[in-house]
Amino acid sequence: MVAVPSERLTGEAGGEARFATPTEPEPTPAPAAAGSEPGYGSVLSVRGVGPGDLPGLRGIDVLLRLNQPEALLVPYSPLRDGLAALLPGQRARRRVFVATVRTHLVGYAHFQPIPPDQRWLLVALGTTQIVAEPGTIWEAMLRHAIVVAGRQGVKRLYARAPAGAPAAPALRAVGFTPYATETIFAAHELEPPTAGGRVRAQEAADTWAIHQLYNAAVPRQVQYAEAFTSHRWELGGARGERRGVQVTGWLLESGHLVLGYARITTRGEHHLLDLVYHPERIEAVAPLVDAALARLPRRGNRVYCAVRGYQAEAATVLQERGFIPVLEQDLHVKYTTVNVRLPAGEVVPFRVEVRDRLPKRVPSLLHGRPQDETVT
Repeated sequence: MVAVPSERLTGEAGGEARFATPTEPEPTPAPAAAGSEPGYGSVLSVRGVGPGDLPGLRGIDVLLRLNQPEALLVPYSPLRDGLAALLPGQRARRRVFVATVRTHLVGYAHFQPIPPDQRWLLVALGTTQIVAEPGTIWEAMLRHAIVVAGRQGVKRLYARAPAGAPAAPALRAVGFTPYATETIFAAHELEPPTAGGRVRAQEAADTWAIHQLYNAAVPRQVQYAEAFTSHRWELGGARGERRGVQVTGWLLESGHLVLGYARITTRGEHHLLDLVYHPERIEAVAPLVDAALARLPRRGNRVYCAVRGYQAEAATVLQERGFIPVLEQDLHVKYTTVNVRLPAGEVVPFRVEVRDRLPKRVPSLLHGRPQDETVT
């Protein structure tokens, strides 16, 4: 029997935290006439989280967890997140920003730097219930985060958000651009198949082959937006470094050709399934999915899979095996740098009179202007 998972994919306040950021020295003031509440004054200030903000983080009761389905792997809390951001050595792994009106904390934004290029991924946005227009608060925090990221050399920021989510207008307002769509499929208490295609476990030397499969399977515009390198497919990446998270990879091959790749990320009873397969060998999708599901625990599991808009074959196979769609979302990217095209200089030919060759001379250290030896 398959049921919708009990977690709300939009995120709720409460639970435990995961990532955050240190204090920024220069807050960004912005007019808050549209977003400020009566009695809060007229200036909205955005800055990095500080020790004095911890009590205010308890009041974040409108929380959107945007990085789905990865967000389901860990419990979350703005308070614990903000506290973790203040610990030494966490600057490169946690970035949290807060919005205040006078002394009142009214907004919260969490970005997570992703190695190896330290791109920023938007993990959560939040406000207090007293805020009537959260979009205004979120837009101010996003603008400030983009400036901070650009100053630190970050070239790209990413965000995943449902098309109808309250955060979507704020993302578009600050320049985030959608580059792909995806549907989150979920299955609860799934009975894994007894057999699947013949796959082998991923090895360290497979990252380049998997990356070539990705280049063949993913549309060019998506590749440009994501700008992945072969490091993306290493099992010890960002997911594998989390405490209590286990990552395994499986390859389906035909001779020396990699037809499909499945990555399984597990924490407790939650499993995330990622699929990459060759677009000209769609017959490999079903055995690839069966082989991956066959390696999950038999009972008590919750399996999630994000299927891109260009992976219609995978969506069909998952539904045939009991998965149901629970969320549709857009993938956004924001660039902090732009390509500048320099105008090409026009080539102008110059006519030079033909002159006789100069005779060879011995180098001299004498000063003065040499005579023109071409004059007859």
